[in-house]
Amino acid sequence: MLELQNLVAGYGKIPIIGPINLQVEKGEVVILWGPNGVGKTTLLRTIASFLKPLEGSVKLNGKPIPKLKRKIFLLDERVTLPGSLKAIEYLKVVGALYGHYSNYSKLLKYVGVHPNVLISHLSQGQQRRLQLASILAAESAELFLIDDPTVGLDDYSVEALIPWFVEYLMNKDKIVIISTRTNYLKELLANKAKIINATKYSKVLPKIAEGQ
Repeated sequence: MLELQNLVAGYGKIPIIGPINLQVEKGEVVILWGPNGVGKTTLLRTIASFLKPLEGSVKLNGKPIPKLKRKIFLLDERVTLPGSLKAIEYLKVVGALYGHYSNYSKLLKYVGVHPNVLISHLSQGQQRRLQLASILAAESAELFLIDDPTVGLDDYSVEALIPWFVEYLMNKDKIVIISTRTNYLKELLANKAKIINATKYSKVLPKIAEGQ
């Protein structure tokens, strides 16, 4: 179980979002929904322990997150993939960190990326699909934090890929938190997930949070 207790996330001494109290059981999915700038990415990075909480705590199965980094997979919207690696080499690196997923070629075929192409030669959409494939390569992780997975994807790819990945993780009893700014993804996953309106917890966009 993931447990957030009075969690406030931010930078330096400046609070961005919180306090948030939340419990997420294995096999459950949470959609963190809201416009750009309300603190969704900041919250995910704090849960993953890349940022230190300003207040409160984050625990996974009753243990502090910093002691469990190999159990957490963060797919950050802002990450830059290593352009000098081939697609299959990148997945193997992820697999080596998280549990040696075996069928990389099949996974790449599913997302429509050639295994031997250099990442630098991939379009933005292809790179995003490769990042989605890396989710399954991280098979030993227990908590998956996915930051705005629709970025760079057309509607067809979103509808074809993201529900399948979410269903796969749910069936594996993984804990999943997905941030999004789009109503489309929120509605696409509404029957699978608990929806949290991040604007209600934002400290930087109070007018948006109040619906003004």
